[in-house]
Amino acid sequence: MNRSFPEAHAGVARTLITPPRGVYLIGYGDRTVGNRGVHDDLTATALVFAIGDQQTALVALDVLTINEFTVDRIRQALAPLPIILCCSHTHSGPITYADAKSSHRNQDYVSFLVAQVCNAVRQAQTNLLPVRFEYSRGECDVGINRRERMADGHMEIGRNPKGVRDASLQVVSIWRNDGSNERLATLVNYACHGTVLGPDNLLVSADWIGAMRQDLERRMGGLVLFLQGAAANINPDMYWDDANAFGEVEAQGLRVAESVAAAIGHSSIPLDPNPLSLMRETVWLPTETAVRGSRPPRHYGRELLRLANMPVFLLLLADLLLKRRYPWKPVIAAHDGYWSVPMRINVLRLGEAVVVTYAAETFTEIGLRVKAASPARYTLFASVTDGCISYLPTSAAHDEGGYEVDTAPLAYRYPGRLQAACEEIALQATIQCIDQVFGVQHEKESNI
Repeated sequence: MNRSFPEAHAGVARTLITPPRGVYLIGYGDRTVGNRGVHDDLTATALVFAIGDQQTALVALDVLTINEFTVDRIRQALAPLPIILCCSHTHSGPITYADAKSSHRNQDYVSFLVAQVCNAVRQAQTNLLPVRFEYSRGECDVGINRRERMADGHMEIGRNPKGVRDASLQVVSIWRNDGSNERLATLVNYACHGTVLGPDNLLVSADWIGAMRQDLERRMGGLVLFLQGAAANINPDMYWDDANAFGEVEAQGLRVAESVAAAIGHSSIPLDPNPLSLMRETVWLPTETAVRGSRPPRHYGRELLRLANMPVFLLLLADLLLKRRYPWKPVIAAHDGYWSVPMRINVLRLGEAVVVTYAAETFTEIGLRVKAASPARYTLFASVTDGCISYLPTSAAHDEGGYEVDTAPLAYRYPGRLQAACEEIALQATIQCIDQVFGVQHEKESNI
């Protein structure tokens, strides 16, 4: 018996989210001043899917990551439409959190960011058109595993050519299905940090992602949305060259664009987006710090001073520096005897494809495990989406230590490192969500 599905519709729109001069760029701890101008504008690109009475909005943002409290402001403004906010992870993008104690400049920018994201989504929602989908897959070689073991055994951010990385590049093409046969939008999913520009750069930039997007839109048409993959331990395979920094941005972006074009040219498979469904889950990831009082201890200040070779009597300065250079508000609560943090997970089903997102800088091995465990024909993985709980390392990397495991949680004001068990906690919750949206049944949860 033939099954009849409702026609798919989609709409796209883009707004600028470029910050004013002076707002701090986030991604490196050693910038001592705010941005000094704009090299290339930052954007919020919204794509609204509609199938029958189901709608979902996917927004690609040119920012490092977005704070959960800012995410909730956007969700509330656009309710009841479900929103997924995917960050490109450019290290030349602005702060995304401000509260009543923040500077007026930061407060104004975050309010502007919220308004511009909402404007993009509303514009996309009013421009819905009949569409058809295609899927393409290729590979790209601009990334390299960055966890390098030094001679004394400790881990540094460097180059590890033998390290694991997900080289896959996935593309979803969305075409107008109204007789014009024009490309409406393109989703590009690839895992590589937006760190072509180093800490000495003080100009606002979307990094290589912006160069990639600009080239693809010029040659193919439509709007490009980038979904950052599991790139926590994957950097561009290059060395910083401040004299030719933006030339390197262009070169890296064009290499990815060429890989996208090659993937589309080699094989574009029709993709049925029915049914459209979204499942959200929040998992509590425990730190190593046991609950021994009513509030989590603030160990991070003392440790940050030690790392900066600053005296302990400047403890108050640690918080002041963090609030200035990396304003962020975490959620920390007692769960099962440990101070824990909530990580948001989305599972968006588009027929035989699924997009899984984590609110974390996710190690590439975890993204690969999600893809391997998924029953979907095509599985895309996007990190730093709908918030960020810092890095989500593998249990093996937890034992090795290094910046992602030992240091990064301090900038998020955590009382300690995340436990090694967090990888499995996140993975088990994800598999359950994917299986539910695909109707996969299990006899016992322990068998998952």
